[in-house]
Amino acid sequence: MAREPLPIQIRHGILCSMLTRREMLKGMAAAAAVALTPRLTARAEPDTIPIAPEPEVPSDFVLTGRAIHTVAIYKEPSTSSERVTSYTRDQSFAILGEVHAPFSSHNDLWYETEEGYAHSAWVLPMRIYPPQPFLPIENEFGFWGEISAVHTEGRSAPSLGAGSKYRFYGSLVFHVIDAVTDETGVGWYKVVDDYPPRQNTNHQWVLAQDVRRIPRAEMAPIHPFAGDKRIEVDLAAQTLICYEGSQEVYRTLVASGLGGALATPTGDHAVILKQASRHMSNAPYADMKPEDQPAPGGIFDLPGVPWNTFIDLAGTAIHGAYWHNDYGIPRSHGCLNVSADAARFVYRWTYPIGGYEDDFIQGSARVGTPVIVR
Repeated sequence: MAREPLPIQIRHGILCSMLTRREMLKGMAAAAAVALTPRLTARAEPDTIPIAPEPEVPSDFVLTGRAIHTVAIYKEPSTSSERVTSYTRDQSFAILGEVHAPFSSHNDLWYETEEGYAHSAWVLPMRIYPPQPFLPIENEFGFWGEISAVHTEGRSAPSLGAGSKYRFYGSLVFHVIDAVTDETGVGWYKVVDDYPPRQNTNHQWVLAQDVRRIPRAEMAPIHPFAGDKRIEVDLAAQTLICYEGSQEVYRTLVASGLGGALATPTGDHAVILKQASRHMSNAPYADMKPEDQPAPGGIFDLPGVPWNTFIDLAGTAIHGAYWHNDYGIPRSHGCLNVSADAARFVYRWTYPIGGYEDDFIQGSARVGTPVIVR
């Protein structure tokens, strides 16, 4: 069964339940109690760690780029080259390869397309699959699903005529809790939507053909018996590095907080909560407290954010981003944005370890993987 999450506050309204002071103190007390328990640490030499083989990525996908904003296609990977065409928001194209050529000081990655070259900053790379089969729910939990189309609509009911509030993009992750067919025989999945907070009835309906079931192997822990894991984040270099002892096992660029009130907090942190999917939003709702209301022009509303690893009680997280693809420069409201693939690795690799049926994997500063931000 899915566990209730550790009560934690949200960075700028992003994460959860707009907790009262009493709830926050209760949560902190509970975390402190856990911290007083003995810490169990795995001990193993790096070359003796039993490593489970990585699951094979299904091969029936097409690597596709989605235009996040208007994207120009050039004849060569250079803005001084001939401009061939452009794609507007949510249009897509096949990605044939990658090249590195000058563009900005932090991002020289270009994608090769059939028509030319597009710089990567506003192109979201996605694995797009053929229409997926309708799969009935055969257990109490349901399953984890990943949007496998360029985009699809989240609807208020299992019908093409139902209203749509959100557009869900490829690589977004959701907990699927029900499966039905409509009067025409079309399959639909009911997915959890956890915003606004404190409403257990929040959900959306998505076409089943646009959701790929995530198998257990793709969420299994990576190196679960390795000792001395830690993450080091260098804000000056905008890098995140995973270590097992002195051995570097993974490295990726990040987009950290913009600074000031939106700065990523430095210091020694630890993984205290993990969620495979999170609706990150500060959009106003009926009973939102006046002091929590966002400033005009500062509203964001992002369902299905994939692979969230929270590192402090303020709600700072390492998570996938689908609203930009420009890493190596500060861009966020304080969290550490990474690609969906990088976020999935961090989610699977860090302690605490949970099960497939966990909506929340709760930890503490004593058992969670240390995260050092400098």
